Amino acid sequence: MLNAAKLFGGNRVKTNVLFIFICLLACVIPQGPALAQSENPAQLESSKTIKLNPLPLSHVRLTGGPLKAAQEADAKYLLVLQPDRMLAFLRQRAGLKPKAEGYGGWDGSGRNLTGHIAGHYLSAVSLMWAATGDVRFKERANYIVEQLKEIQDAQGDGYIGALQDGQGVDGKRRFVDLSNGVIRSGGFDLNGLWSPWYVEHKLFAGLRDAYRYTDNADALQVETKFAGWVEKIRSEERRVGKECRSRWSPYH
Repeated sequence: MLNAAKLFGGNRVKTNVLFIFICLLACVIPQGPALAQSENPAQLESSKTIKLNPLPLSHVRLTGGPLKAAQEADAKYLLVLQPDRMLAFLRQRAGLKPKAEGYGGWDGSGRNLTGHIAGHYLSAVSLMWAATGDVRFKERANYIVEQLKEIQDAQGDGYIGALQDGQGVDGKRRFVDLSNGVIRSGGFDLNGLWSPWYVEHKLFAGLRDAYRYTDNADALQVETKFAGWVEKIRSEERRVGKECRSRWSPYH
C-alpha cells in the first residue's frame, strides 16, 4: 500500500484534509443570518434599547448651589400661600361657607380661571414633599385633598369647580348645556367659559400628584369620582352629537 504522506507530503495532505472538513461542516451547519431572515429588524433593535426610568424625587436631595437656593425660595413662597383662600370659591359654588377670603386676579370670583390655583398648588406641595421630605408640604397636600372631598360631597355628583360665566351662571350649568349639545363660542370661550376644561384639568392633575407623591389614597378616590362626572358629561355630549350627525348628514 502506498504511503500517502510520502507520496504527497505529510503537511500538505493534513492541510487539504482540514480544508475539506471545514467546507463540509459549513454546508451542514445552518448559518445565523439564514435563521434570522424571518425576524423583524425593528424588534431586534428594540431588544437592544436600554430603557431608563426616572429616578424618584424622594431618592434625590439637593445639598447646595443655585438649585438648592431656588428650591428654598420656592418652598418659602409655597408656605406663605393660604390653602383656604384658594378653596374659597370652590366651597362657595358647592354651597359651603368659605373659610377665608378668596384670592383675586385670575382666580378671583367670576373670573375665567376661578378655582384653578388650588390644583396647581396641590401639585406643587406634593412635589415639594417628595423633593424635600418636609412634612409641612405633605400636611398641606392632605388638607387640600380633605377639603376637595368635602366640596365634592356637597356637590353630590362628583363635580368640583368654581367657574361662572359672564352672567354669573354657575359653570356646572354650562357643562350640562354642553352635554345636551349646546355649544356656543365667541372665538375663545366655550359656552361663556374661557377655558373650562383647562381649569378642571388643573384640579385633576393636583389630585393625581397628591396620590402619586404623598400616597394619599383619598386623592385617588376623589379623582375617580370626579372622572365619573366628566365621563357622564362627555358621554351625553357624544350621544347628542351622534344624533345630530345622523339627522343632518347627507351620508346617512
